[in-house]
Amino acid sequence: LGRNSSNFRTTCFMFTAQCCFMDCQLYQFHYINENKTWTEAQQYCREKHTDLVTVTNMKDMKRLINISGDQREAWIGLIKVKMMNFADHRAYFGLFRDNWRWSDGSSFSFRHWKKNFNNPESISDQCAMTVFGDGGRWKNVSCSVRKPFICYDGEML
Repeated sequence: LGRNSSNFRTTCFMFTAQCCFMDCQLYQFHYINENKTWTEAQQYCREKHTDLVTVTNMKDMKRLINISGDQREAWIGLIKVKMMNFADHRAYFGLFRDNWRWSDGSSFSFRHWKKNFNNPESISDQCAMTVFGDGGRWKNVSCSVRKPFICYDGEML
């Protein structure tokens, strides 16, 4: 083994860490078949689970579709926040700019909007829901609409 054994251990460790990060899911989704506004759904999820669901990638999206059963749509943990003022727009330096935020404060940039997504700056009180019949694509609607929702338990990676 000699000289090559340390290379072998390093390679295996890196491979194991990568596989573990990609395959370990430290969270569980819960479809709640009760109609609530987005804010009521958020409160429910925070009291009984961790928060409204954060969708980090297409693998998560497919998991959501699998638990949907015959339901058509549900709230997810994405809410539109108002930009501060025009000066904020001019100070932008080209980093990921988005006025949509995840309920749990995470910074995942994955988005899965419907093809005809409309996001006018002037409209506030917008939250996102997933439409299961459209491949789980998201649409923005008033946060006061009453819909079922999806919570998660555990720690998001």
